Amino acid sequence: MKGELIFALFILAFWLAVYILGRILSLKRYGVEVKPLLLKYNSEGFKSLLYKFSSRWRRAWIFFSHISILLGFGLMLFAIIFLSGNLIESLLPGGEGAVITPIIPGLTLSLYWLPYFLIAVIVAVFTHEAAHGIIALIEGIDIKSAGALILAIFFGGFVEIDEGKLNNLPQVSRMKIFSAGSSSNILGGLIVFLILSALFIQSPSGIVVLEVLDGGPLDAAGIRRWDVIYALNGTIIRTYQDLVEFMSGIRPGDTLIVSTSRGVFTIKIIPNPDNSERAIIGIVRPVLQYYPSRLGLSPFWNIQAYLTLNWLFLILVNVAVFNMLPIPLLDGDRFLQCLLERIAGSDTLRKFLNILSLFLMAANIIVGMRP
Repeated sequence: MKGELIFALFILAFWLAVYILGRILSLKRYGVEVKPLLLKYNSEGFKSLLYKFSSRWRRAWIFFSHISILLGFGLMLFAIIFLSGNLIESLLPGGEGAVITPIIPGLTLSLYWLPYFLIAVIVAVFTHEAAHGIIALIEGIDIKSAGALILAIFFGGFVEIDEGKLNNLPQVSRMKIFSAGSSSNILGGLIVFLILSALFIQSPSGIVVLEVLDGGPLDAAGIRRWDVIYALNGTIIRTYQDLVEFMSGIRPGDTLIVSTSRGVFTIKIIPNPDNSERAIIGIVRPVLQYYPSRLGLSPFWNIQAYLTLNWLFLILVNVAVFNMLPIPLLDGDRFLQCLLERIAGSDTLRKFLNILSLFLMAANIIVGMRP
């Protein structure tokens, strides 16, 4: 809780400083726009980069733009089917659907995940907006501005194109532009998945400590965050379930030999504060599985590389899928509008899918908040 409070105070201090600087200095000449809880940067460098890349590998971009339409439609269909199935699974007796929660740093996202989350978001936003911009240029639409922004505690990006020219484009051209961002994200996610599969052994060899109980056995022994526990009393521990099964035969007061990535430690087990008959070593969930890499790195750097790539994969895929939902303000809604524009009664169908998607998203979040 202390870390979350410090983070909240930092955010307040950051926005206060930004607002004061925005009032004192003339930042617009540098492309910086400041509004309450909004910091926007128009980057001429990013804009020039989009023009530069759009003129290279033109055939590859054209091929990608055609593939994007298929990927965009597939992602939209998958998103609706997944949310529907997940909601049903969550509501069934004994069902365990995936928990869908908005990511809010300091609230739903523990702060030790923040560096990996930010790296992943920056990469996802950059590739997403770059794809929109490049395909727009390929289709003959000029870019007015491009850059990055921070809204409250959320990072984002933007590519502003000529909406007048966009609306006059053929149906297929508009669909290419609207689907390009999510398509680049899902393809990027596939590349990251292949890298993870190639670089890391897929069977765990230990568990990673993220948090320890203050004053608990692990804390007293000096075991800390990012240490890997390989074995307890010679018994190999590869997963959290292995730990639970091993601890079921241990009693308070027993002594354990803990084999870790930093050596061997001896700890004395204490009773669980909620059940004095159960023994604990003082590890706090969540507990990660440790996947060694083929790079020959130390366990600490193996963990950092794995987490960075794993978070990048998760964010790229989730942004790709969520953004193609037919919800107003998302690319999926504009893609759907193009898709249905030649169909009679398309406005009614579009509104139905808008409402359905909003309901599915809200219902999944609410169900996921149940204790």
